[in-house]
Amino acid sequence: MGSHSRALLLTVATVALLTCWAGTAFSEQQDKEKPPEKSSSKPPQIQAAPDSQTEPPKLSIEPKPQPSTVPPAKADTPSNREDKEKDTAKKPVGSLAITVKLALLADSRLFHYEIEAGEDEKSITLTGHVASEEDKTAAAEVARAVPGVKIVINKLDVERGLAQALTKKQDEIITLLIKERFAKSATLKSAHFDVKTDEGIVSLSGAVRFQVIALEAAETARQVPGVRAVKTEKIRLEGES
Repeated sequence: MGSHSRALLLTVATVALLTCWAGTAFSEQQDKEKPPEKSSSKPPQIQAAPDSQTEPPKLSIEPKPQPSTVPPAKADTPSNREDKEKDTAKKPVGSLAITVKLALLADSRLFHYEIEAGEDEKSITLTGHVASEEDKTAAAEVARAVPGVKIVINKLDVERGLAQALTKKQDEIITLLIKERFAKSATLKSAHFDVKTDEGIVSLSGAVRFQVIALEAAETARQVPGVRAVKTEKIRLEGES
């Protein structure tokens, strides 16, 4: 091959290279000029979990209970019991029979008698014992004067010896009370006084070393209700003949 052939081959090879390079460059230029494709903005689909219930829920056909219109009863708590007790304590409690009994005790003529008063609606029945007809009549008058009393049934018995029996009983009570008071004092207890009561008049007897002890005994006896007088002439001083 001559020089002319070599030159021709070189020229052809050069043209081929330039053509290949130009095609590649043109393809790259077109790729750059194409607008970018929009990406799909659809959200990913979430597959629902398979339903574990194979059957639909059964509907209840039973009727629903209607709300009660009756208010519930309050529980008997300690606070409720206290309220009830307070309400009860505020209400006045009394009776006609007790009112009559108090009126009889307030009368000095009837104070010592044991008179009972029974109540039946508006009527009062008096039972017991009195010493005279006058006292029986007085008891009925006192009961009849109480407000609310309509009828008085007087069943009191009259005992002529009742006054003396009541006086004797009263004297016994006075003597007992005096001895109880003497026992509370060391001085009077050691004196060993003898005490007697007759219709409210107290007589003391015994022996003491000091006369002031007799005075103390008389003063103590005088303080007992029902005592009318205290006699000490039977108290002697030790050593006196």
